Amino acid sequence: MRKKLQNLFVLPFFLLCFLSAQAQDYVYEIQLAIYATPEYKKFKPLHSIGYVYSVEMDNSLYRIMMGTYTSKSTAKDKLRLIQRKGFKDAFLVKKELKETDAVYIVQLATYDQQADIYWPDWQRLSPQLVAQLSDNKVRVAIGPYYTRAEAEEVQARVQRRGPKDIFIKKVSEKVLHKVEKFDLERSASYGQNSGGVRLSVKALQELLIQEKLYDVASNGVLTPTTKSAMIRYKKTNKHYLLHRKMAEEMDLNNAIEEYTLQYYINMIPEDAVTAAAGLEQFKNPISKVFLAYIYLNEDVRIANKTAKVNELMNNSLERVFKGYRGETRYDFSMRYSYEEIGQLIQHMKAMYEVLKERPDVPCWMFERHPKLMKEAFQPYWQNRRDDYTVSSDCGSFMDLEELRILSLVSEEFSENKGTLKELHSINQLYVLPQPIPHQEIEELEKWNGRLWKNLKTLETGSPLQQNMYSLLRFSYYDALQSLETHFMFKGMPGIEARSLGLKILKETVGGNLAAYLK
Repeated sequence: MRKKLQNLFVLPFFLLCFLSAQAQDYVYEIQLAIYATPEYKKFKPLHSIGYVYSVEMDNSLYRIMMGTYTSKSTAKDKLRLIQRKGFKDAFLVKKELKETDAVYIVQLATYDQQADIYWPDWQRLSPQLVAQLSDNKVRVAIGPYYTRAEAEEVQARVQRRGPKDIFIKKVSEKVLHKVEKFDLERSASYGQNSGGVRLSVKALQELLIQEKLYDVASNGVLTPTTKSAMIRYKKTNKHYLLHRKMAEEMDLNNAIEEYTLQYYINMIPEDAVTAAAGLEQFKNPISKVFLAYIYLNEDVRIANKTAKVNELMNNSLERVFKGYRGETRYDFSMRYSYEEIGQLIQHMKAMYEVLKERPDVPCWMFERHPKLMKEAFQPYWQNRRDDYTVSSDCGSFMDLEELRILSLVSEEFSENKGTLKELHSINQLYVLPQPIPHQEIEELEKWNGRLWKNLKTLETGSPLQQNMYSLLRFSYYDALQSLETHFMFKGMPGIEARSLGLKILKETVGGNLAAYLK
């Protein structure tokens, strides 16, 4: 009898976990509405009933769903509750699951559906988050992957900087949805990063209190009172005013030499006809890729567009990968037909991964095709092949006045005077910031702590040293809070925004302050 009872409990779990291994089965979801720009707050009355999520459709609209349920009767009960809440047009959706739907995910954690998931904990491990829903659980995972080998590779990478108890699971792709902004809005912690406690702001407040410009307790929140005190400092501190004027006259040396390959690539959005004529002069395979882009995107219209684009792209791929013995993400022994910009961008990125000499990726491409560029330029190899440089044609970190001022102030502390370091190597973080591994976050915090522990000796030095210490501390944390705000605007959570800000400071002014890191 005990054995039979055990089987009764085991069978449903087996069915849930291995639906994709069966010939077919069914699950049920509830469609609530279709929106162009959905916001979770409109569906908050349904929070206690079930997990509401969004799915982007091909036409860029979003289908708002609740689910997933293995029992039709359970789904009907949920539907009745939903309709009582005023969503009269909601209806059941029946999904057929087949063996061909099977995919692999790397499962990170399991929550009750009512739990408040702090998504930044998982976003720092991967941007490719998915959620698998059952009757009352939410499983957070990375994926999907169509081979176990791909999933195992991701599992190994994540375990180096995240939880060790993650595991690979085979599920139906139809019970997964990509974690989007809508899921993040569901959390009580959503939107609190920019207005929450920030150590950079707390450091500024403490300094402003010492300067008698701020008479409120330091709480790390960037309030209007704090901003007002910062403005007063900038308007009254004569040393700051001097460096600010110097920053206005600062030569950033960002100009691209005329008639170079980079010159014509950066010209494409403004004058595609001249850019195309210029690109035709170069033999570099990347020049042909951008020429193909101009034609495919119809910045310049030509006859036999498809044939010309295919010729340019396939010839470039052959030149780059002929005789190449390394691993590639795509099979470049075959010829491709290009109908979508996304495929061209993916193959362009593959060329950048193996070419030793290549132009900077133009910043304008990230502005024109944010979603496609984000997908193509996500870290894949977890080594130097993921590295690339970005042109400053649509901005760079040195556009931030706070960072320019800090770079000049920090030169006063340098043993070796020199020009500002080339920023193209880190400008990729300006347009497409990526989560930082936990180990690097710890190292950056240690670097910051050691720097200010050693600099603090100046606080009790001569009046000149005290003034310069105060100026450096204000400029440093003002630049850091500005960088944090930049990264938060890009959608990075608070801890990642701070770490990325510290990374930029270390790369740009760390050399000038090296004497205080010994």
